[in-house]
Amino acid sequence: MEETPPADDIDIYIEALKALISPGVYAAPLEDSPLIDLPAVVRRVGLRSSPGARARGFIVVLERVVAEQLKMNDRQAAEMLFALGDWTGKPAQERRVAVAKLRDKHWTWEKNYRKEPLHLDLRKVYLALSRDVDALSDSSSVHNLLQPVQVTLQSAEEPHYRNVDSVVRRSCAWVQRVQNKDGGLPSDNEGSMSCTWSTAGLLWAMAEAGEDAAALWRQRALIWVLDHGNQDRGIPIVGKGDPSITDATAQALLATRACYESTGDRFYRDKMTDLTNWLVLHQEPGSGWAWRPGREASWTASTCFGLIALGAVLPLLPDQRENIQNSIRVAQQWLLTTQNNDCGWGSQAGDTSRVAITGMVLFTLSRLAAAPRMDSTDLIGGALDFIKERRRPDGTWASTIDRPMGHTITRFGDAYCLLGIAAALASDSEPSIVDGVRALMKSHQGSYFQYEDTVMHSWPTRDGILALSAAWERLRPEKRPNGDEGGGAWGYASN
Repeated sequence: MEETPPADDIDIYIEALKALISPGVYAAPLEDSPLIDLPAVVRRVGLRSSPGARARGFIVVLERVVAEQLKMNDRQAAEMLFALGDWTGKPAQERRVAVAKLRDKHWTWEKNYRKEPLHLDLRKVYLALSRDVDALSDSSSVHNLLQPVQVTLQSAEEPHYRNVDSVVRRSCAWVQRVQNKDGGLPSDNEGSMSCTWSTAGLLWAMAEAGEDAAALWRQRALIWVLDHGNQDRGIPIVGKGDPSITDATAQALLATRACYESTGDRFYRDKMTDLTNWLVLHQEPGSGWAWRPGREASWTASTCFGLIALGAVLPLLPDQRENIQNSIRVAQQWLLTTQNNDCGWGSQAGDTSRVAITGMVLFTLSRLAAAPRMDSTDLIGGALDFIKERRRPDGTWASTIDRPMGHTITRFGDAYCLLGIAAALASDSEPSIVDGVRALMKSHQGSYFQYEDTVMHSWPTRDGILALSAAWERLRPEKRPNGDEGGGAWGYASN
């Protein structure tokens, strides 16, 4: 009996196939499509191939499947839908009329075909694409390409979660596609105004994912952020003249550091110095960082971003080493002393514990080697248990809404909890990482992430790239903890 993939995965790919109808497959923006991650495509071109190469591979696979696996009217319907064969270059409206009448001469697209009949035709195409992988499995040359696929989430049954790395690459490709003409990245979703904070965060996330920070389009985005910095050397919420905030400044520092390491350009080192000075000078006395310094008490998430940024630039700025180290020491101690009795952290000292915030703290401490190995520390192990125990029935975690200075800031629960879990070194952590990936992928929309009940894409895509990159790093065979002698996320030298 033929094994049918889970319904959720079928729906994801059917929607992706449906998106090809209007432009036709040859004109569609396939680099953002989940279709380029189908096993038959990955096995044809290789896991590490660029989105463009996989897009071309998908077209080849689709052409072969339609020609060889679909019969008679099913084949003709697919050619009409995707503008293949004799239908290449034909307008979408002409193809829609033709495919409806192919199924029933009395049908129209709108009244009869575009719902259930269309779904059934697309399902046939998807199942044929899924079967096509079997035709490749006997080839020894293709067998070599299977090896990267096998090191991904084998324990996750759903094909949609099988290739964490390619989801990250597709999300990074989406970021490039939506870059605004001024060089900045959108504040909320495609077409929205450029925003210094969202641009800095996305650049940092892509650097964490291993994307080349020296790429011209990323340098252009970073220069846009730096050009819109304030006179106090901090980075504003949206644009020059808005108040400088910790989150944006820290993430801009991380993006600038990545660009400096890739290019060696002294300009970026000087900007690193400016942004570092802003963070050091705007730290709250004896604690961490407020979202907008000087107006409120320290916020836990803002403190995390400040710590991650300073820890990252410490080796590169020896002339500021003493000030940076002191700043890290004070903020790190504040974090450790604000942990609640239930082992979680709240948005501020004394606040009720929140899973999203707790995950972010674990990730931050792992970057700073603030604690020994995860599986031998009550402080860290208790926090990990806190996260695991507060999963919702559907496997996801609640997001946290911080409201510094009246602003609404979403701390993405699924992404931040996965970041925290990925910081663990417990020997049984891989199943938990897989579960975290499943939870996060519920917010994935093919090429970007979206917060629950919102239309925001930029911010959750930043967090999604960060979290999946951390998960992928842990799931790589050479990074798994079996036989680990002290390396990994908690094995960095102390600052």
